[in-house]
Amino acid sequence: MKSRDLTQGSIVKNIMYMSIPVMFSMVTQTLYDLVDMIWIGKISAGAMAGVTVFSSIYFLVFVLNNVIGNGSVAVLSQSFGSGNHEEARKGIANTFAFKLMAGIIASIILYIVLEPLLGVFAKDAQTLRDALQYGRIRVLFLPVMFSSFTVTTALRCSGDSKSPMIITMITAGLNIVLDPIFIFETIPGIGLPGFGLGVFGAALATVISTTLSFIIAYWIMFGPKSSYSLKLTDLFTFDWNIIGRIVKIGLPQAVSGLIRNLANVIILGFVTAFGTYAIAAWGIIGRLFGLLFMPVNGLVQGGSTVVGQNIGGGRLDRAEKAGFVAGKFGFISMLAICALAYLFTPQIIGIFNDEKEVIKLGVSGLRYGIMCMPIIAAYMGRATVFAGSGYTLPFLVAGIVSQWGVQIPLIFLFSKVLKLPFQFIPLSYLGFALCEGIVIWGFYKKGTWRKKAEEAAYQNAPVPAD
Repeated sequence: MKSRDLTQGSIVKNIMYMSIPVMFSMVTQTLYDLVDMIWIGKISAGAMAGVTVFSSIYFLVFVLNNVIGNGSVAVLSQSFGSGNHEEARKGIANTFAFKLMAGIIASIILYIVLEPLLGVFAKDAQTLRDALQYGRIRVLFLPVMFSSFTVTTALRCSGDSKSPMIITMITAGLNIVLDPIFIFETIPGIGLPGFGLGVFGAALATVISTTLSFIIAYWIMFGPKSSYSLKLTDLFTFDWNIIGRIVKIGLPQAVSGLIRNLANVIILGFVTAFGTYAIAAWGIIGRLFGLLFMPVNGLVQGGSTVVGQNIGGGRLDRAEKAGFVAGKFGFISMLAICALAYLFTPQIIGIFNDEKEVIKLGVSGLRYGIMCMPIIAAYMGRATVFAGSGYTLPFLVAGIVSQWGVQIPLIFLFSKVLKLPFQFIPLSYLGFALCEGIVIWGFYKKGTWRKKAEEAAYQNAPVPAD
């Protein structure tokens, strides 16, 4: 593991050093998600609808992972930035153990309630069967997925963004190879026999790849060449002060994520009223949103680490400038990406499904939806100062106000009152983005994040030797 001191040198270069590998990691993972959806789309529109319904519910439980993950970013990056490596070591061990426990709890609960939950949104029997076949095995492997995320967080917080990229490329590459082998009886393009497992095969390929990621993560953290000096016994020695800080920082942002995911489930309920083709199109649009947002997500994760290390090192002006740079780069890059996506929307949607109605709904929906993206990129880049400083309340408030106070009422107005077509549902994201941007900017100008950063810098300062 090669770490980098982000408190020194060019802020722009540091952000690019951290963000570009994160972007490649996310692009690789999202390309897998897209390929997965392409293969599933070749089974049927119903299979695609089943996976879409499951995915919306599945990510509700990620609030447990996000409480720990979001909180650990600030704790670990500030510890590395201050040079307090013992605090960082304890933080990594506690994060790993806490996530494993949370994953087990989430897996048990979701497995029990999965079928009745899916039944609320899956309107026909085949869609429900596909959702269950895909979902049950994914749910069982939640503890493995949660734990494997810890190592990428720790590596990035230390200033090493390349190792997580390599791990992601290996596991996503394996997933892409296994998908057609497990899904089809005859592998498309090469004519060799496959296992013909359908949507279950797609899920099986994912959990095998996730397990490989977990094994690599475990070896990096606890193997003989680990630079963290961690031992297996560290997983059973909880430092409640560190866990308390992680939860305090991560909870508002995680609850915000839960609120967003709940809102997305409500939105899915509106989408289902337009039928199976609309659900399939919505699933495609969702995956494409994820791909198009890769530069922004990379800048946010990379920028948050740069902000966190500089706060830990007591360099608050550099931390603030890092947020400005991330927001500026995010807006410019997203503007260019959305322009290209608008021009080639029919070709992009057609890759996933060849049914005319799905393509028609997907094209109009994506073009309406991408209007919000440059706005989101600008304010999320600036909001890296919140994540890096551990001041995550703005994410919670912004999520509640923008999605529940603006977006869902807009969707109700569009679909139930005005009886407008499907594409007005993705258009509602423009209202969401404008509202959330205003709330985030208000919190930024208030300056509370800077006070939190000063407290964090003092708390993370190494104790001088006697």
